[in-house]
Amino acid sequence: MTRPASERPEEVKELAGEGRLITVTVDKPAHGGTFVARHDGRVVFVRGACPGETVVAELLPDSSTNARFWRAETIEVIEAGPDRVPSAWPESGYEGIGGADYAHIRIEAQRRIKTEVLQELMTRARIATYPIEDIQIEPARDDHTGLGWRSRVRFSVDHGKVGMRGWRSHEIHAVGSNPLAHPSIQSLGIGVWTAPNGVVAVDVAAPSGSAPVMIVRAEKELSLEDLNLPAGSEKASVVLTTRSSTTILRGDDTVREIVGDDVYTLYAGGFWQVHIDAPRLLTAAVGDALEAHEGERVWDLYGGAGLFSVPAARAVGTQGELVSVEGAERASADAAANLAAYPQAEAVAADVRDFLAEASEGPDRVIMDPPRAGVGEKAMARLTELTRKRMVYVSCEPSTLARDLRIAEQEGWAISDFQVFDLYPHTHHMECVVKLERAAR
Repeated sequence: MTRPASERPEEVKELAGEGRLITVTVDKPAHGGTFVARHDGRVVFVRGACPGETVVAELLPDSSTNARFWRAETIEVIEAGPDRVPSAWPESGYEGIGGADYAHIRIEAQRRIKTEVLQELMTRARIATYPIEDIQIEPARDDHTGLGWRSRVRFSVDHGKVGMRGWRSHEIHAVGSNPLAHPSIQSLGIGVWTAPNGVVAVDVAAPSGSAPVMIVRAEKELSLEDLNLPAGSEKASVVLTTRSSTTILRGDDTVREIVGDDVYTLYAGGFWQVHIDAPRLLTAAVGDALEAHEGERVWDLYGGAGLFSVPAARAVGTQGELVSVEGAERASADAAANLAAYPQAEAVAADVRDFLAEASEGPDRVIMDPPRAGVGEKAMARLTELTRKRMVYVSCEPSTLARDLRIAEQEGWAISDFQVFDLYPHTHHMECVVKLERAAR
């Protein structure tokens, strides 16, 4: 909301007297979905603001007098900036869910802000082989609103209340219309369901080639009748998972995903790109960057169920070799099944660091799509030593990507292309595809 300071409610004035509310003018964006402000010389990271705005913000409990910096959440806008719009997801505002940091910002401005954040991270990492100003974020195909894109959603549950956790909080809040979720997830009605005692979370997948799947995580065994799921979910598969067992209560625990002419089968709770257009977009971007040739040896590290492995196996042909390396055994088994038509492909269930440490011969080209922690300094240095021609790094966490790219440059590699896609609209997240080659000497 935006109101003159003179019209602030009495409770705001009282809290301000206690020192938990501050009035600040926010400046540039920070990595993590907040914006930088200063209060009496101290840096404050403010959520729910826009660049240039003056806001009243409530300090989080961990913002103590001795803290190096404070964190705060906007509760009132005194002077709005030009990028502010009515929130696409009102439940993500003050004391709301934590999964839509930019829902109150114009979609075009979100992409400009993400570009600024990414460029700043690469500058701080002293990336030297690629022009920082050329790094620009692109939208997914036909994504003009940034709504309805999430094909995977996790709902938290506390004493029957279903919702999502708040920003830097364990408190669960209602999701409302849940506008970022794919329509087939919205139609299930999970957000208004009251879960029975023992349910702690629900993961929902809306695949492109099969019915939705609900994975109910519980502390005890429950039947389909016990769950009493909402009417909209009658066509969804239902899987119950406890610490000791997994039980299919209805349907199947696998899903089918269609990417071009390829059909992938994988565990419903396994990793898959979340944005509905991401598999198509990223396989094209990775394939173009990798540029694998027949007879070559390619590694797909952190390969998951084989999204990038299948087209890479085709590219190297029967005289080549494709090795998918994935630490999760179920995902590696899914990759093996998805690669079954390609005798030149092998799926290895192993930790990537262990695999690299034991490797005696390197590949011609490498794909890597690590979790948010990134590849890591030691493993990245080892990859630069083993790989003969090219590496393609796919990342959803720009801070660890910047660290790993800097290591590659120090080891004699250069960035020859850097693509960024807005595959997480209304959040601060982004997806990068970076092509690396040995630097000319």
